[in-house]
Amino acid sequence: MFIKRVKFILVLTQLLLCSIVLHAQDSLRLNSSGFIPAEGLFKLVYVPFTVPEGVTEIQVKETYSDKGKNVLNLGIYGPEGYELGNTAGFRGWSGGAKTEFFINAVEASTGYVPGRIKAGTWNILIYPSTITAEGIDWQLDVTLIKGVEKESFKASPAPEVVNNKQGWYRGDLHMHTFHSDGKRTQQKLLQEAKANGLDFIVSTEHNTNSASLDWGQYKTDKLLVINGEEVTTTAFGHWNAIGLNPTTWIEWRYTLEDNVIATYLNQVKADGGLAIINHPFYNEERINNFGFDVDLFDGIEVWNGHAKWNQLDDMAVKWWDNLLRQGKKKIAIAASDSHTPGLSDNPVGSPQTVVQAQALSRKQIMAGLRAGKAYLAQGKDINLSLTAKLGPATAGIGDTLATTSPSGEVQVLFAVKGAPANCVATLIGEEGVLATEKAKGGSLNASWRVATGSTKYIRVEVRNMQGDMVALTNPIWLL
Repeated sequence: MFIKRVKFILVLTQLLLCSIVLHAQDSLRLNSSGFIPAEGLFKLVYVPFTVPEGVTEIQVKETYSDKGKNVLNLGIYGPEGYELGNTAGFRGWSGGAKTEFFINAVEASTGYVPGRIKAGTWNILIYPSTITAEGIDWQLDVTLIKGVEKESFKASPAPEVVNNKQGWYRGDLHMHTFHSDGKRTQQKLLQEAKANGLDFIVSTEHNTNSASLDWGQYKTDKLLVINGEEVTTTAFGHWNAIGLNPTTWIEWRYTLEDNVIATYLNQVKADGGLAIINHPFYNEERINNFGFDVDLFDGIEVWNGHAKWNQLDDMAVKWWDNLLRQGKKKIAIAASDSHTPGLSDNPVGSPQTVVQAQALSRKQIMAGLRAGKAYLAQGKDINLSLTAKLGPATAGIGDTLATTSPSGEVQVLFAVKGAPANCVATLIGEEGVLATEKAKGGSLNASWRVATGSTKYIRVEVRNMQGDMVALTNPIWLL
C-alpha cells in the first residue's frame, strides 16, 4: 500500500528508457531521465536499474534543472528491496547535500554504506523538497564498474564507555558532518568538540547511519561518541533518535496517515535510546510544524543553536512548559545543530546539554537524560545547581520531591557561575513566575521558598540583560 501511494506517476521524457553503452571492458553506463511537475513536492520516486554479476562498484550522478531553486534529494536501495521498514535494502542517503556518490565493497561516499555489490534490481530514490512552478527536469547517470571483489567493509563503531566516574557531563546532541549536509569531516568535528569543552557528542546525520559505522577509526581521546540519526520526514518535521546501536537505521519515509511512527519509536526504545523532537518552530511561518503525536516522544529540543537565541526558541520553551503544566514529563535539551566548521556563528557545543550520569558511557548518559537530570547552557563556562528541600528530603534536577504535607514550605537553592554580568534568574512553576533574582557579576546564590501544594514542578531560567537565554534547567517535580 505504501509503495503504491508514495510512488508518484511522472510525465517522463524518458522513463527508464535506459541506454546501455559498453564504454570499456570493465564498465557499463545506464541513463534515465524524467520530469517532476510542481505538485510532485515531497513525492517519492524510485528509479530501478539492473546490476549484472561481476559488478564491484556503483557510481551515480544526478543532474536537474534550476538547481538552487529546486532541491532534488538522493539515495539508493539494494536488491533486498525498498519497502517501508526494509533496513536490509538501505544503502545510503545524502538528501540534497550531494548530486553524486559511489559505493563498493570497501568504501563509499559519505552518507552511503559500503558493502558487496549484489546482482539484481537496485533502486535510486529521488524526491524534491523544494520545487519551482516550472517543475524539475532530471537525469540520472549510473556507471557500473566490473572487477575483482575485494574484502568487504568492516564497521568500526566508537567505544561505548570512556570512564566509570559519576559526574555532570557536557554534550551536544545534534550536529552534522559530510555524512549529511554538514561542511566538515568527522575528525574535524571531534577536534572542535574537544576544544569547546565537551565530554560527549551525539552523531545525528539526516536519514543515514553511515557515520555511526566508522567513528571508531578516529582518535576520540576522552570524548564519548553516541550514535543517533536525525529522522527527517518529508513534510512533518524532524526528530532525533539518540543512543542507537551503530548498525541501526531508522525509517523516515512515512506520512501521518501511514500511522506507523510508533513502530520506529519502539525501535529506538529497543536500543535504549530516546526520541527527541527537533526545532519544532524552525520555519518562516513561526508555527509548530511537527506533525506527529508529541505524547509518543521523550523530549523536545527547546534551544537550537542554528541561529542565535530568537523568538522561535522562546516559542519552543513556552510549548514545552505548557506540556509540563499538563503533567507531561518531556525532557528539554539544547543542541548546536552545527553544520559549519571552525570559527562560525554555529559552533559545536553552543548551546549544550549538561547531564548528570553515573559514568561517561552511552548507557549512563542516556539514563541521565531519560531521568531529566540535565540542564541547558549557552557554553562550557556556565555551571549551575538546583536543589529542593523539605525536612530531611532533598531532590535535584529531574528528581521528585514528596510534598504530602498540606502545609509547609519547600526550600529552593539555586546557584550559577560563569554567566554574563547582571543576568537574571527566574524560578518558574506551573502558574508562572515564582521568584526572580539578579546576579552580581556572573554568579548568583539564591534561596527561595515555595509553599507546598502551590505547584507541581519548579525550574529555573537564566537570561541576560537582552532577555536571551543563558541557562535553563529541567524541572524538579513536587508531588
